[in-house]
Amino acid sequence: MDQQKIGKFLKQLRNEKQMTQEMLAQVFNVSSRTISRWETGSNLPDISLLVEIADFFDVDVREIIEGERKNDMMNEELHDVAEKMADYADAEKTNLLNWVRGFSLVGTFLLTIAIALQCIYYEPNFMRALAILFSFLGFVGMAITTLYTNGILQRLAKKKYFGLVVKVIVGVLTIFSLQFILVFLFVYVLCFYEMSQPHVHKTGIENYDKEYILEEYGGDINSSLLIFPDDVSDMLSSDYEYFLKTGLFDTNGDIILEATYTDENYDKEVERLSEIRCTIYDTIKEDSDYHINEILYDEESYNYPAYIASDGHSSVYEYALLDDDDNKIIYVYLSYPDSLINGGHLVKYKDYLLKDLSSYVFEGNTLERFSIYYYNFGDDIWTGYDPEEEGRVTTGQER
Repeated sequence: MDQQKIGKFLKQLRNEKQMTQEMLAQVFNVSSRTISRWETGSNLPDISLLVEIADFFDVDVREIIEGERKNDMMNEELHDVAEKMADYADAEKTNLLNWVRGFSLVGTFLLTIAIALQCIYYEPNFMRALAILFSFLGFVGMAITTLYTNGILQRLAKKKYFGLVVKVIVGVLTIFSLQFILVFLFVYVLCFYEMSQPHVHKTGIENYDKEYILEEYGGDINSSLLIFPDDVSDMLSSDYEYFLKTGLFDTNGDIILEATYTDENYDKEVERLSEIRCTIYDTIKEDSDYHINEILYDEESYNYPAYIASDGHSSVYEYALLDDDDNKIIYVYLSYPDSLINGGHLVKYKDYLLKDLSSYVFEGNTLERFSIYYYNFGDDIWTGYDPEEEGRVTTGQER
């Protein structure tokens, strides 16, 4: 079969009818590009169209296949065979199209549910936002496929302003996507920059300044450092190390203060630790509900008895270890410690860490972990402790 010859013959037939490729494309409900591909021989008409093309140009199918006119017309039997072949091809395509329609409808429905669930249970998180974006783009693609396979898109395309509407929508989506990509690149570069920055490392009790840490890092440390003492003048001896770095969203690193007291001061400090509590208010209204978090006491998880203010909430650990034999208290703050344990900065403080180091690797939602500084009043919205609200009078209920 000579495709080039067939293409030239089809072009000859079109010219005889004094028709353009666009005009012929409308007759057979195809694109002008498809007509062009037929005439150049790069592609052949679908078998289901052969009889229709032959009838339109008043030739027989055999003449089209051979690419030239014949004196004898195709006999009735051959014509019937060609029609049956076309009907068979149509039936096969219809059957396949029905399956595609079904899958596209189901896919669009499932993607709609997936996007709705992601939005309902959304938590502020860059990767979750990225997942929603990609799900939405997948939904758009599936919706277009569904509209096309069900013939809706073709009917809409005939509307006067449909092309303009499509261009506007595509333009808006392009601008939105470009904006998102730029933000993503900016965040990626900023993350890379933050990761490349060294930790701020200070040692010696003369560098201990709790107020400076709270002012410098603010809410990024997810703590008010209530475990740590305000005054270090009553310590017999002490050792202090500060190893922190500000990340894009949180601060990571550690603060460790080792302090030895007299018997009297040791007992006072232990009593202070045992009485630590935080009152957290739901709103700023006078009748706001409130909740009181109390510090935890734990004799099992560490090598020493411990008072715990945070136990992994937002990957933050804050606690005080009690060494009764030496009247010594070890104050510890850790943020994302898993990266600093194995071969990292915290190796030398292994005795002050959890007995089970694998506990630092937590795959669930860290907001569910204990923290004296946060409380969930409902709808997975966590409210933080504000030291300035301590002692505030409210007529609300305690939760």
